[in-house]
Amino acid sequence: MMLSVASVALVSCSDDDAISNLPASICPSSIVFNLPSDIQQLIYKDETGANVLPLIKGESVNLEYTMTPENITYKDVVWTTSNPAVATVDNGKVMAVSGDGTGYSIVQVAPIAMYSGSGVYSNLKVAVVNELAPAQTITISSDVDNVYAGETLQLSASILPENATYRTVKWSSSNESVAKVDMNGLLTGIENDNIHAKVIITATSLDGAGITASKEITVDKRVPPEDVSIDQTYSVDKGYLFAISDKKVTLNYTTVPEDCTKSLIEWSSNNTEIATVNAGVVTFNQNGVFGDVIITATCPETGKSSSITLRLEEGLVRELFHDQNNYNWYDAKQSGNGTSSSHVWSDGKITVTTYKQNDTKQRADLKCWSPKTWLHAGKYPIFAVRMDDVRDLYKDQGVTACAINLDASGTCDGVTYSGNFGGDNNKWLHDYKCSDGSHVFIYNLSSQTWKNGGTMPTTSVATFTTLQFKYADIATITTQIQYDVHWIQTFKTLDDVKAYIESEGLTYDVIK
Repeated sequence: MMLSVASVALVSCSDDDAISNLPASICPSSIVFNLPSDIQQLIYKDETGANVLPLIKGESVNLEYTMTPENITYKDVVWTTSNPAVATVDNGKVMAVSGDGTGYSIVQVAPIAMYSGSGVYSNLKVAVVNELAPAQTITISSDVDNVYAGETLQLSASILPENATYRTVKWSSSNESVAKVDMNGLLTGIENDNIHAKVIITATSLDGAGITASKEITVDKRVPPEDVSIDQTYSVDKGYLFAISDKKVTLNYTTVPEDCTKSLIEWSSNNTEIATVNAGVVTFNQNGVFGDVIITATCPETGKSSSITLRLEEGLVRELFHDQNNYNWYDAKQSGNGTSSSHVWSDGKITVTTYKQNDTKQRADLKCWSPKTWLHAGKYPIFAVRMDDVRDLYKDQGVTACAINLDASGTCDGVTYSGNFGGDNNKWLHDYKCSDGSHVFIYNLSSQTWKNGGTMPTTSVATFTTLQFKYADIATITTQIQYDVHWIQTFKTLDDVKAYIESEGLTYDVIK
């Protein structure tokens, strides 16, 4: 392998077409270093992208080069060094002079006849240290831990301390019939009899200190899938509906043979405006496009396939706090009087901490952080939240009052709806107190009115850009407190709410 080098193509040293019948001189078109493997192995790229050769004071190396074309007229070269205090060069022999903080030296070789401004040259940056700084630790990293036979995977090695003299390593494979690795850490998987063959790749420091790091890589054999079957748990035919806030779902499926190369399965969606699919992971649109979408998995060699119909339901809101990386409702990030609201996620709930609203009151609003929420007063008129009522939770600490408002801003059929739902504080229609002490506050989108805009129509989807529960004027208390939120959902009927509470293993008393 040769170091890359800037070069220009020249066809003749003379521009005088009038001269002669003499043959034209052939000038070099390129010159590149041709380094032995033991030197190549030491070279690394610095932050500028330059090739750097580290040397210790007193060391020397002989640099060789190759010029093209082979039939050039002028073969002599000139060697130069940009900083003789660091390194000198004499006819290709580089001597490391000093590493006393004088930086580095650029060693260059160029055709002597074209030395000035020709653009035909090759450079190597030489960094000199007075004493060896040995490696102490090595870490191997890669994008993935497996590779298919016949394909490659780039490994990289990080060396500490950062001022270690040698920044590269010697790579080796525990079994070259499974995988080979070159001096740059490029691993190639080798075809073998095992479906999942394991190999240990080791990086060893080049300073003789014996520092090593190892990483296990799996080399997979390609086994074409013959058949595939998607689990129908999430099918609309089984009664499952997706909310747009679910964002994505990973489909379960089985294959024949079981241990085939699953990445060969081809996935497709019949309506990418509703959902796309990649390797069995379905991603739902966030643009308010609802309806059924058919997801299909196909085995390309046999043509056998399996499909599932998923429904993205308009008006369905479902925030259950079961995915730490995907939930949309939490505190509104408020602050005051030297305090701030916050929240902590745990599976099945969030715990919200209030901030000091004033000397005797606390506050912490619960906000939907999705850019848009789509509601349908006809299909899903019941809007409910299960959370703590601080009047119950902190009654022994003197809390007797709070103001909970469902507040929003949205449009439906050209009409704007905003302000408090019900027009004032604590205007839920129903309050169920559950056996665990939490409350379910229930609103009806089809019968209650917004402070501005009135009652929503029941035949269209409404788009809301702001949706939150204002949880304020918690009195009387002078310290920050917490309340739990278990879920926020829409339902078709009040009976559906009751059934869902019971499905959680809870009983409830109707307070209102």
